[in-house]
Amino acid sequence: MKTQHLARTLLIATAVCAMVMSATSSQVTRRTRVTFTGSVRVPGTILPAGTYFFEAPRRTNRTVVRISKEDGTFVAQFMGIPDFTREREHDIIVFGDHECGPKAIKAWFYPGTGQGIRFVYSEDEAAVIAASCDEPVPEIHEKTVSLPQIMVYKVYLITPRKQEEEYTPEALSHSDEADNNGFHSTPVAPNEKGVATPQ
Repeated sequence: MKTQHLARTLLIATAVCAMVMSATSSQVTRRTRVTFTGSVRVPGTILPAGTYFFEAPRRTNRTVVRISKEDGTFVAQFMGIPDFTREREHDIIVFGDHECGPKAIKAWFYPGTGQGIRFVYSEDEAAVIAASCDEPVPEIHEKTVSLPQIMVYKVYLITPRKQEEEYTPEALSHSDEADNNGFHSTPVAPNEKGVATPQ
């Protein structure tokens, strides 16, 4: 009798564990779905208008951001660094206003939280965005990034006057105060489709 009771208890505990893992897995990967009505720039490429999935394998510190199309086709992979906001109006933030130079994504915040990922651009891309939008932009010198090496890459900050400085989150605080544009996204659970609308 005790054996049956123990077996039943273990079975219930396993089931509860599985449900918790299933419920939190989308937050672990931070997978979200977003639709753009026009083209936008991300590190290494330009995304044409359409629906995309944003995903990051790490929840804290540096990470690799992966973008895929709605059909699962891989689009891009690049480096991201931790970001935080008290504003919850948008989940995808673009630099400057919608008309400044190349419309480029500054950061992606997981829906419903203040935790986010700041995108890190290549030297050339960062210089163009910084000059066009009059904002400092995080950059790295590496052309490609890999998850195992993510912690050793040196991150710099390029100013609108093309001066390279040491990166510090505090250096971005002033320009971030003007953030008031972007897009809403929707968290996506495994095997589940979300809905997103541009703003």
